[in-house]
Amino acid sequence: MTFLAPLFLLATLAAVIPVILHLINRQRAKDLPFPTLRFLRIAAQKTRRRRRIQDMFLLLVRMAALILIALGLAKPTVTKLGSLLGAGSSTGVMIILDNSASMGVVDGERVRFETALGAARQILDELRDGDYVGLFLTGGPRFPEEGKLDRSPDKVFQILNQAAPSYERADLAVRIRQSRKALAKLDVRNKLIYVITDMQAACWEGYESLPEGTRLEDLDEEQRKELRIPVVIVDCQQSPKPNVAIQNVTAEATVPVAGVPIKADVLLYNASSAPQQRHLELYIDGVREVSSPAIEIPAEGTKEFSFQFRFRTGGRHRCEVRLVGEDGSTMDDRRFFAMEVNQNIPIAIVKAQAHEIAYLDDTFYLERAFTPTSGQDWALKPRILTLAELTSENLSQYLAVFLVNVPAPTAGLVERLRDYVQHGGNLVWISGENVRPAEYNAMNEQAQGKLLPAPLLDVREPEPGSGRESWLISSLDREHKTMKLFLEPATLYQTVLVYKYVRIDERAPEAGGVRVLARLDDGQPIFVERPVERGRVYFLGTSAHVGWTNLPLKPLFLPLFVRLSFDMLGVEQAQASILAGHPIVVHLDQEQRPSIVEVVPPSGQRTQLPTTDSQGSPLAEVRFHETYEPGIYTVKLLGGPQPKERWYSVNIDPEEANTAKIDRAELEKRFSPAGLVFAENPEDLSSTFKLLHEGESLWETFLWAVLIVLVFETFVSNYFSPKREEEELQYLGPYAARRGRRTAPLAAS
Repeated sequence: MTFLAPLFLLATLAAVIPVILHLINRQRAKDLPFPTLRFLRIAAQKTRRRRRIQDMFLLLVRMAALILIALGLAKPTVTKLGSLLGAGSSTGVMIILDNSASMGVVDGERVRFETALGAARQILDELRDGDYVGLFLTGGPRFPEEGKLDRSPDKVFQILNQAAPSYERADLAVRIRQSRKALAKLDVRNKLIYVITDMQAACWEGYESLPEGTRLEDLDEEQRKELRIPVVIVDCQQSPKPNVAIQNVTAEATVPVAGVPIKADVLLYNASSAPQQRHLELYIDGVREVSSPAIEIPAEGTKEFSFQFRFRTGGRHRCEVRLVGEDGSTMDDRRFFAMEVNQNIPIAIVKAQAHEIAYLDDTFYLERAFTPTSGQDWALKPRILTLAELTSENLSQYLAVFLVNVPAPTAGLVERLRDYVQHGGNLVWISGENVRPAEYNAMNEQAQGKLLPAPLLDVREPEPGSGRESWLISSLDREHKTMKLFLEPATLYQTVLVYKYVRIDERAPEAGGVRVLARLDDGQPIFVERPVERGRVYFLGTSAHVGWTNLPLKPLFLPLFVRLSFDMLGVEQAQASILAGHPIVVHLDQEQRPSIVEVVPPSGQRTQLPTTDSQGSPLAEVRFHETYEPGIYTVKLLGGPQPKERWYSVNIDPEEANTAKIDRAELEKRFSPAGLVFAENPEDLSSTFKLLHEGESLWETFLWAVLIVLVFETFVSNYFSPKREEEELQYLGPYAARRGRRTAPLAAS
């Protein structure tokens, strides 16, 4: 409790007036002998004790009335804040304006962000001359003056005039910490943080409460100083208009080739409490390709819809799914993705040396698996190399490198292969007579365990007289993206015979993260995979020729390796989708380093990023942070031996469509023991300003208390004051009683 007029507390000294009057009335009279009334002494003493108790009670009641009057004149108030904003002191105010995508929803008759701007301007109008003020936005491009405290509100007004809802998610915890640190350095008495937001639960995820039972006294001085700064929450979410959002789009092709059907799965979310109907449209390179029928989305639920379409030409394509119709927010009605088809993506097929007879080459069947029928449009472009030719080849140009029955590479090639895998390459080892486990293990140790999925044990074939002539592939990984496509019918893989294979030690400590894609009927792994940094390494324990297995002759062989190659391509496509506000990270190849990385956003404004630091040292990666606009971003690697181009799709955070609010009690718990105040009306903050300056007045409460006490005093005083006849009887006692009996007959006669 605080007092706005504390000088009136001196009036509580008036409570001694009844005491003084009481003491005056207690002055003893002189004793005069009166022998005829001496028998009244005992009765008078009893009456005096009772009157003393009654007088003391009345004394306390009258003192309470005077004290309550004095406290009421001092204007008592209560507040959740550490102290109220003093009228004669400078104030430091930091405004945190939530401009995340959820603030772009139509709320009532206007966009929610407009309500937030109005609240921010009310706060600025409330400031006095000499007050400090600063502003933080939660997303979008940063303004030079953002977060800086200044005595003039002009710069804050300029930011407000240019601010707009962004496509990012708000992180209010970060902004509150930044605001507290900035205000803690300010030498003013009054400090305050306003958070203007829609109270979306997702934007408070980073604000964690202190351990239970923590007091301000338990924290260090800097923390106490920051937590003493009160926070005012201005909730701008009132009655949002029904809104449906596109939360995700997943496009998948059997093979990324023009003319082959492609499936795009679209996930819709209905944020309103009533079912909604919407239509979708798919655009390819800016041209509408297909439209959907009416889609029914359940209340506060999701609905999935699938498009079927084809790319008519090869190359890279910009794709977009749009939501049709009037909606609560236009910001979440579009979703972008990019796909590349039919680009003759090179892969390398490496053998020990070329054979005079083509069909006796170890790579004969693999070459034909990757070579389409003459005249057919195809996505992969295989290049056949010998192990000697590979030593001088630019590995970074290849999506995957298949090393088929080759001896363990030399030290120089080992280093280049390791660097290739670390930077996103895919290495597939296929066994044969030239694969010697001891030499391969030594090669892998030299490469720090980054070329093989697991150590190799030995070469195994059926022992004479064992009754076994071969092994069967008994199972495939049911969860693997490639292998699960070949589970049915089971005869597709169970008819594959393996006459000889290299055993793989999947339980070795060095095999951490290894995944078994296929097993033989004796439980041994025959095909394994392991991720290595940005790339992957595979090992097939049998050959790609008919010497060790009949796999190349089975229907499984061609689609298995083609699909595996396409999935390797899909890994890079999946990495090219990011959320608005997150950086685009470009990893640089140490061998084929570009001199400049150029980023072209949807707006077309080019930005060039250097690939070396200020001292000229090469960077391992470069980051582009200005991903505020959704759409397709083009990243060009310039100045290297072979210029490259990559595409990145940037989209709104899907969580922004879910405007579920955080509970006030939960938020108060997280802020405890710091002060937290909720503004009740974002369109009129006058009552909030009054509360901050004056607190919650108890004047009416004290006024009622004084009235009740005075009425009670009157009642008690009247009750304790005996009538005259009763007083005479109390003092006369038995004498009056005897006298009354003697005079009674006369009265009767």
